[in-house]
Parts: sequence; structure tokens; C-alpha cells
Amino acid sequence: MRRLALCALFSCFPPAAARAAPPAPGAPGDGPPGRTVAAILADVVKALGSEAAWKAHKSLRLKLEMSFQGMGISGTGERFATKDDKALTVTDLPGMGTIREGSNGKVCWAQDPINGLRALSGAEAEQARLEAVWNPELRMNELYKSIELKPDPSGAGLECLLLTPHDAPPVTNCYDAKTHLQVSQKGTRATPQGDTPFSSTLKDWRDVGGIKMPFSVDTQAGPITFTARLSDVKFDQPMSEKMFEPPAAPSATAAVPGAAPKAKAKTKPKAAKKP
Repeated sequence: MRRLALCALFSCFPPAAARAAPPAPGAPGDGPPGRTVAAILADVVKALGSEAAWKAHKSLRLKLEMSFQGMGISGTGERFATKDDKALTVTDLPGMGTIREGSNGKVCWAQDPINGLRALSGAEAEQARLEAVWNPELRMNELYKSIELKPDPSGAGLECLLLTPHDAPPVTNCYDAKTHLQVSQKGTRATPQGDTPFSSTLKDWRDVGGIKMPFSVDTQAGPITFTARLSDVKFDQPMSEKMFEPPAAPSATAAVPGAAPKAKAKTKPKAAKKP
């Protein structure tokens, strides 16, 4: 469940596209009159930032503060991402431990105190890959099996798209019809404990170096409600390629902290030679 909270949180802070995507597939549906999937996506990427602003950067580092409603739990998180789709997310929750999820561009992995170190597969792996993409709006045809217009469930006149990945559960993104910035995301998260529904609200959009980012996200994930606030944004800081690789699995012969030293095998004394 804690890993679900982490991933639902950081899926709300992906690097945005720099220019309009090629026309994405989508059925007419019940969306706004005269609006197509391609038109909505083009407006979204235009609202998020200029092409020049995104081309100027090769990496991104975000710092966040998290608080869980009614649980007395707060923590911090960091996300590292590169333009070649490598990503690492680290969350520290006092009393609960450190949670990591990463992708080296090929392998997606996760490590947490409950489930240990795991190579992700199936829906979990696809979710992690989608979250690691540097400019997802530019590659919608590649990333999603289908994109369809959906009616706004809130009745507030939002423009909503149902995004269906190849292996993971679909999600619904809704955008403000005037600013074209994302307002919400709703879907189901695949976790080691099973699929869990989540709903996130994105707020407090700010301009950082010509790029728009939401500085506050409220998420309901199953019975858990938490808020994440973006506290710092840094572009193009030095990052080691090794940080995105899966940690080495503990050796079966490695010493266990606090364990008694292994007794040496007894050797049979040699028999005395006869005179």
C-alpha cells in the first residue's frame, strides 16, 4: 500500500511534452462538441511549456513533502528523471522505512521494507515505464493502446480522456477546458497486494523556467488520503547512471548483522606415525 501511495503521487508529476503530439487514436465518444483527442492533447502540451524550454534540459530533480490524513504520518520524497526515460523515485517515511522505484530505461524495479527488492513485470512494469517517460504526450500512440474522449464525471465542463495502456489498467485524465492544465487523474493501481483504485486532484500550477508544474496533489488511494507538495525543482544536476540500476541482491553467503560467527568445521586429528 505504501508503494501504491508513492507511485500514485509521482505519476502526477511527470515531465510534460514540449510540442503537440501526432494525432492519437480515439473514438468520438461523449466529449466536448467539435473537440477531438488530438486537439485536446495539442492544447495540453502547449499549456505545459514551450519546446525551447524542454529542449534546454536533460534531467530533472524534484523534492516533495508528503502528509497522510488522519494517520499522523509525514515524509519526504525525491524524483530523478532523464530525457532518455531513466527514473528513480525515493520516499522516506519515518518509522516505516525507505521506498525506491526505478527504471534504467529497460528494467523496472522496486524496493521496500515489506516486499524487498523486486523486478517489476506485467501491469506494474508498464505503470513504472509510463511514469519514467520524459515527454509522454509526444508518444501517446506508442504508450497507449487506445485514447478515447470521456464525459466529465464531475459535470464541471472538463475535457476528459480515457487512456488505456497495453497491459496496465486504464486511467482517466481530466483537463481544464480554458487553461488546458490537468485537473485530475482517476484509475486503478496494480500493487503486490492487488489492484487498488485511486483518485488524484492536481492544484497550484506554477511556472518553473517556462514549464508548468502542479505544486500540490491530493490523492485518495483505497482507504488512504494523502497530500504531496512540491518543494523544490532543479534541472540538469549531475546524476550517475548507476543510480537508476537495480540494487544488487544480497549475497546468500553475506554475513547477517548481529548473527553469531559461523563455527569452523572441526578437522580430524592425524594419527601418530608408528616408530
